[in-house]
Amino acid sequence: MSAELGIGIAVVVLLLVGLVGIVVPVVPGLALIVAAQLVWALFNATPLGWVSFALGLLMTIAAWVLMYYLPGKQLKAAGIPTWVLAIAAIAGIIGFFVIPVVGLPLFFVVAVYAVESIRQRHATTSLGSTWQAIKAAGLSLLIELTAGMVSISQWILFRVIDTVA
Repeated sequence: MSAELGIGIAVVVLLLVGLVGIVVPVVPGLALIVAAQLVWALFNATPLGWVSFALGLLMTIAAWVLMYYLPGKQLKAAGIPTWVLAIAAIAGIIGFFVIPVVGLPLFFVVAVYAVESIRQRHATTSLGSTWQAIKAAGLSLLIELTAGMVSISQWILFRVIDTVA
């Protein structure tokens, strides 16, 4: 097996693990995808490799900004205070370690419901806030997944162009 083939296989594995890491939050998905593109650019050393890496990095940065800005704006519009989200985020981090993989979203949602129930003293309103938090988390996941898929797609496109040229 040649070095180029080995590096190519390693890059593809990193890209796939990164994509899975977006959906199953065990590894930092977008960061792995960009790291794989950087490895390819370093070892391939062609202008298209670097263009692909630069585009992947820009998409990742844009996704990281959007995946916090848009859901945050949505939650703020729903009237959920920042401190409630901070408590829910801490609960989500704890949940990640208590129940690997599913603990983060589960503890986050349960914490939003619990804190909102205490704050608002009304179950229906608390359920509405919890639903808004679930939708915001889904939007964040969708933004990250879209950026990952577009980043991998453009890497494949540049890889094919580079191979043909």
